[in-house]
Amino acid sequence: MSEELIINENPQITDQSIVERYTNFFVERFVYSVAELEDLNPEQRTHLMLNILEALSYLICDTDYLNLGNIKTVGNIINESYEVPKGLRRIGVTAGTKATFDPIAPNQIPNALNMLFYQYYHTWNEIDPFLREAMFNIKYMRIHPLEDGNKRSAKLILTANLWKEGLAPVIITKEDTDEYYDFINSQDYDSFAEFLKQRSNIETNTMCGFYKSLKGMSLTESVKDEDVKKLVLKIK
Repeated sequence: MSEELIINENPQITDQSIVERYTNFFVERFVYSVAELEDLNPEQRTHLMLNILEALSYLICDTDYLNLGNIKTVGNIINESYEVPKGLRRIGVTAGTKATFDPIAPNQIPNALNMLFYQYYHTWNEIDPFLREAMFNIKYMRIHPLEDGNKRSAKLILTANLWKEGLAPVIITKEDTDEYYDFINSQDYDSFAEFLKQRSNIETNTMCGFYKSLKGMSLTESVKDEDVKKLVLKIK
């Protein structure tokens, strides 16, 4: 897609409504990728959707530099409907049946997160953005800072970071679970970075198709990827 952005004027479809509709569309797919929806009733699904939307909005709009307070807040939001203690993890946990690593001890979590934030903003700030996110996500998951919701919070942080960089966010599906844990278990940053880049490209195509559908455009009409991302992701 390399042609200039084509806009078919529709007074009912404003730029803001496109942003809101795409965000809701993304969150719906995100929730499906992280939850067993068949085990939830409609009210629980709606509540989960709203929690994920609130957490994503918080990460995109209200955080410039991640800190311990942000991680606590995100954890509290996504675990709001679960009986999970608030704040950072205070007990030993396993990282699930697919993990071959042990999360660090609870008393090490604050220092480990602060070191991760420092690396992300001051050491890795000049490297490829997908490699940067791969390194952050894997290290975050190996820390496992929350008693529950570590995958949800890790994927939300990944989404928000890419979003703020003007890069299409990534959906890591249930079908990707084994591959995702292989990256984490082996700490294979490069392969995970390539995976994220490919999935971001797929989401760019999805985003452009969604945009054209809202604008009443034919799927054969061309739009410029960067213009769509600039609009949909509200890039300044």
